[in-house]
Amino acid sequence: MVEQTAKAVRAETERAALGLLRERANLVGEAATARHDRDQLAESLRAANARYAERYDAAVQGGWTPEDLAKLGLDAPEATTGRRRRSRRPASTSGPQQDDDQVVHADTGGQA
Repeated sequence: MVEQTAKAVRAETERAALGLLRERANLVGEAATARHDRDQLAESLRAANARYAERYDAAVQGGWTPEDLAKLGLDAPEATTGRRRRSRRPASTSGPQQDDDQVVHADTGGQA
């Protein structure tokens, strides 16, 4: 068996580690690219939905009824509020707050 110097062993180990890190970094890079693509498409969809809602409303104002438009395959645009819903916060499980002086007195038998 060929003896390697400590320097050679270290260099070989670092090369192997860098190879593994490169693979992991590539996975993160691919995820970032996919997220960017998703965000771009989501923005395009928002813009298209807004444009469709404007054109649909223009058709209704121009004399078309929603029923007529539905017969033509044009569904009513989804109502948007322009805001995202906030998630519900869990109810607080802690009771009323005690100030530190009360806690100290309780721990010391009422003495400060």
